[in-house]
Amino acid sequence: RAGEVWRTHISPAILVFVLVLPMLIYQKEYFSTFFHDTWYVPIMGIIGCTIPSGGAPVAGGVVFLPILTMKNIEAHEAVAFAASTQMIGVGIFAPMGWMSRDPTVLMPSFLKPMFPFALAGLLFSYLVTPLAKEDEVLLAFTIFVICLAIYIIKGLVTSQLDTSQNDSSEEEEAENSSQSTEEVVEDEESAEGYGTMSTTAPVVERQMSKAERRNIVFTPKLFTIYAVCCFLGGMLCGWIGIGVEKVTFFLLTYFHKVDVIAAGLSSITMTGWLSFVAFLLHAVCTPEDEGFGPHLTCGLKDELNPSGHVFGKVPYELWLSVLPGILIGSLIGPAVNAAVGPRNIMIIFVGFLFFDATYNIYNLATNGF
Repeated sequence: RAGEVWRTHISPAILVFVLVLPMLIYQKEYFSTFFHDTWYVPIMGIIGCTIPSGGAPVAGGVVFLPILTMKNIEAHEAVAFAASTQMIGVGIFAPMGWMSRDPTVLMPSFLKPMFPFALAGLLFSYLVTPLAKEDEVLLAFTIFVICLAIYIIKGLVTSQLDTSQNDSSEEEEAENSSQSTEEVVEDEESAEGYGTMSTTAPVVERQMSKAERRNIVFTPKLFTIYAVCCFLGGMLCGWIGIGVEKVTFFLLTYFHKVDVIAAGLSSITMTGWLSFVAFLLHAVCTPEDEGFGPHLTCGLKDELNPSGHVFGKVPYELWLSVLPGILIGSLIGPAVNAAVGPRNIMIIFVGFLFFDATYNIYNLATNGF
């Protein structure tokens, strides 16, 4: 019900608002300055939000960061833009876009216990270990991206990843129940054929349904693995704006065999929530010479960060321009998923992973790493 209200009433109203707001702010300079300088940003927003809204565990930063750096926007500012955009795009718009179709893709059994660890990693990276040089992290992240791409390709080829289109688990449960019944009947017939009565109940192995796999149950060992990985993924988000969504996607599909759509949507939702905190840090803790704001000292003062500020101002002009695009992309994404299918969404995702890796390798080579 909430998802249907969002799709039919709330999202159209928000779209009108974000289209009109820049006109009210810039008035006569809207076309000469705002639209002229930012015409490409809504298109970037549509692409950047359609893919994750379609189920791929890739936040908009994978699209935004390369394009903005090509536009000669400073890297820390590009990360700030990714944070301000992702907090709305994949933190609000993308999840709400799925509420009318399949609200179970958001897994509170995973998000609630693991978000605090990811948040701790994000805050640690911003306030304790900010990066003056990100080459080492980019190299490690690139290696991980390549490994994840290989993992997904292997899963698609061997059918180890659940790319089923069905949103509910009723058909799957019915099929499992039917298979179990057939196995019981077969065992009874075999016993009668030998003229004996089996006193042992038949052992029936039933595969977990999609809904059961989406209800994440942690053992102490798995909880520790998830917590450490989410902390490290949160640190990646603080350093380069993205990362935790790919880490958690791997964990969910490898350890709990969660279908790719639920794993992807839950993962990018966590990125959106982290991006809200990152946005606040960029908005209130930037140095005095970087835009407006209270310019608070939020981090530890050390050799890497003598001022204790968070580097990278939020480019509000670009942010205002991208909002219509990410809203449209969030509404398109579920329809793309239905038309293209989860398997093809994963193939597109692999393409983005290789693009991301290639771009990072190019940057590393250019910087003489």
